[in-house]
Amino acid sequence: MKLALIFLFSFLTAIIHGQYIPIVEEGKYWIYLYHFDSDHPVPVSGYAITFEGDTIINSLSYKKVYLYGLAGEHNCQFPPCFQFDIPYQLTGKELVSFIREDTVNKRVFNLPILNYDIFCDANEYLMFDFSLGIGDTLNSCIYEFIGGDLNEQPPFGIVDSIKTTEKFGKNRTTIFTTGYPSWAYLPVHGEVLILEGVGHENYGIFHEPLSFLVDFCEGGMEACGILSSYSSIENKKEVKIFPNPTNGIFRISIEEEELKSIRIYSMMGVLITEFSHTNTVDLSHLEGGIYLIELISKDDERFVRRIIKEN
Repeated sequence: MKLALIFLFSFLTAIIHGQYIPIVEEGKYWIYLYHFDSDHPVPVSGYAITFEGDTIINSLSYKKVYLYGLAGEHNCQFPPCFQFDIPYQLTGKELVSFIREDTVNKRVFNLPILNYDIFCDANEYLMFDFSLGIGDTLNSCIYEFIGGDLNEQPPFGIVDSIKTTEKFGKNRTTIFTTGYPSWAYLPVHGEVLILEGVGHENYGIFHEPLSFLVDFCEGGMEACGILSSYSSIENKKEVKIFPNPTNGIFRISIEEEELKSIRIYSMMGVLITEFSHTNTVDLSHLEGGIYLIELISKDDERFVRRIIKEN
C-alpha cells in the first residue's frame, strides 16, 4: 500500500510539473519599449500587450489582442530617453490582432489586423509550436524573424535543446535555438529562447523589430501594478490608410482635426519626414518600398501602419 501511494504521488507530481503553460490567457501583460534610430536605438515610447474578450472568426474561437499606450517621461538632457511611470498607467487602447491556442498540440496561432502587424503576413500563421523536439526546425515565421533563412553555419532556427528554466516566476519549458535575437532592430548573434506561457524571450508575442520586451506579468492589473485610469475607452477609431499600395498620395481614415502628427519612417526606423494636421499625404518623392507610418492623435494615441510605395 505504501509503495502504491509513493508511485501515485510521483505520478501526480510528474503530471503537475509536466503540465503545459498556455500563452493565451487574460490577465497577462507584455510590457515593451519602442525605439527609433537603428544605429543608436533610443526608447521613444512604451506600450503593453494583453488579451481581452473573445471572438469567432471563420468558425474558430480567438482571443482579442489589445495594445495599450503607457504613460512616461523623457527625464534626460538629450531626449528621447523614455521611462515608464511606475506604477504603469494606461493611456490608450487599440485592437491589433486575434490569437488562438491549441493547448492539446501546444501551438499558438496569430491572425493580425491588416496593415498593422509587420511580422509574417496578413493571414493566420503559426506563431509558436511547443511540440517541437531537438533537431526540429522552428515554424517558418519565427524561423525567418531570427534570421533562419540566412546562410549561416551552424544553421539558425534548429532546436538545440529543450530545458526547464525559471522565468517570470515559473518553471517553464524553454526551447533553445540559435539566431539573431536582436535588440531594437540591431542583430546580435546568439542564443534564442522561446518560453512556454510567454513567447519569444525578447519580443514576447508581439514581433515588432523596433520594440523590446522589458517586463512580463500575469495575474491581472492589480498584481501587475497597472492603473486603469486611461483617457480613452474602447478605441473607436478603425484607422485605415488607402490606397495601399500607393503610387504616392494616400489618405488616412481619421478627420484632420483628430490628427496631431504623421511621421514617415524607413523600415530601419529612420525618420524621413513629418506632417501635421492633414489626412492626405504625398510620398511621390520617395523611392519605391515599404515604409512605416506613425499616426499620433490629438489625444496622444499612437497608431502604426505599414504602406507600400510603388515606383
